[in-house]
Amino acid sequence: MFEHAYRYARPSSLRTGATPRLTLETSGPDSDPNPHFFEGRLRQPRLVAELLTAVHLIVGARFFTPANSVERAIALADPVVTSGGGLLRFEGFSSCCSAYIRVDLLPDAYEGDVVGKGTTNVDFNAPMRAALASVRDETGLSLSVGSDVVTLRSGGLDVTERKVPLPTRWLRGMVEVQSYQAGMRLRLQAKPIEALRFLRTLPKTSTSRTPLWISRVANGLASSTRPSSSGVRITEVARLRVLQALLPRATSLSVFADDTHQASTWVLDFGSARLSLVLSSEVWRGFSGEGQALLSLIRAGDGDARTLAHVRAALNWQAAIEANELAAQLGVDSGAVDDALRTLGASGLVGFDVSLGRFFHRVLPFDLTKIEDLHPRLASARELLATSAVQVLADRPFTATVNSGGVQHRVLEKNDELHCTCPWHAKHHGERGPCKHVLAASVLRASNH
Repeated sequence: MFEHAYRYARPSSLRTGATPRLTLETSGPDSDPNPHFFEGRLRQPRLVAELLTAVHLIVGARFFTPANSVERAIALADPVVTSGGGLLRFEGFSSCCSAYIRVDLLPDAYEGDVVGKGTTNVDFNAPMRAALASVRDETGLSLSVGSDVVTLRSGGLDVTERKVPLPTRWLRGMVEVQSYQAGMRLRLQAKPIEALRFLRTLPKTSTSRTPLWISRVANGLASSTRPSSSGVRITEVARLRVLQALLPRATSLSVFADDTHQASTWVLDFGSARLSLVLSSEVWRGFSGEGQALLSLIRAGDGDARTLAHVRAALNWQAAIEANELAAQLGVDSGAVDDALRTLGASGLVGFDVSLGRFFHRVLPFDLTKIEDLHPRLASARELLATSAVQVLADRPFTATVNSGGVQHRVLEKNDELHCTCPWHAKHHGERGPCKHVLAASVLRASNH
């Protein structure tokens, strides 16, 4: 945990009356303490209210409590909001970081202008959440993110300042979840009525220890405890409950997953908006504890620095970054742009939208210089490189020895992936990211190519 002071000009609020107005107060790292990103009228007020409520439900939920520990209330439950490219995105994690949710409001969702570009936290307080429940389509709703107002405490006006511990797992989770999503492909699609019927058949009790495989059958979706190569693996089905109330309004459900079934993304499409729910394979494996982004982080300073710098300079709050177009613009190979985007994602500068299969630009409202400090394996790998503990024995297949803690480990290339003889790799088989020996060896491998 590290301390971060959040300053809000005033509490978020919903003003009732002839034209209700939702104001989300912001706190960002820029010189302007209250950047004014967006102002407009929502075309489907009730839908937006329900989507923001879903974000609140996930952010305030805990699906796993470690053994021999006491569950603590988390003071910070403020979603991250990004404005840019005509979209407004709200995203956040459950307390255990095993569930990530993002709501994308598309240009058709509002009438108004995105007057600014940026990413910040919003004050998502209890009175405002309660007020969302009263929103109706016939009353209308205007949304303002940020406010250009004089900040003072007098009468009905006040200045809200609170200092809360910022969960470092949110920062780690944000860079990890996009690494998983970038490797996902579409597995299942279903109509809302099929998906709703399926969710109602799921067990009401916790099934966190029993993996279920969701597959398409003749009459819709079905679950089974038997592994299915064409299905989607999930545990703790309670994490899907947030979708149930929204399905009647959706036009479709799409489910994405990676080939190793380490995570899945459940996307509800509403035409003018999308909701993405990303679930880790196990509730005890929160995204903040994974290491999928480690290779990108350690290669950040060892790859094509010029391409990385050019791609970073081209970021301008795009809602969808077209790698091929960017490659043509920069005069480089599209594969190099993809690598650069993955590296930037591991640095918190881009997220990934599975529905579009594209990265999008946003800068997390966290101190991004702390990212590498949050990964002990990364620091250990750099120490191994600094002490020349890695010796390359062969280029094809790549083979190296790593002297660590008085023991010599061997890193060997198999099927284009690096494997290690250390206990960590034997236990996790790369499913929780690479060990420190593979991290260090991969840098030398890249420098030889």
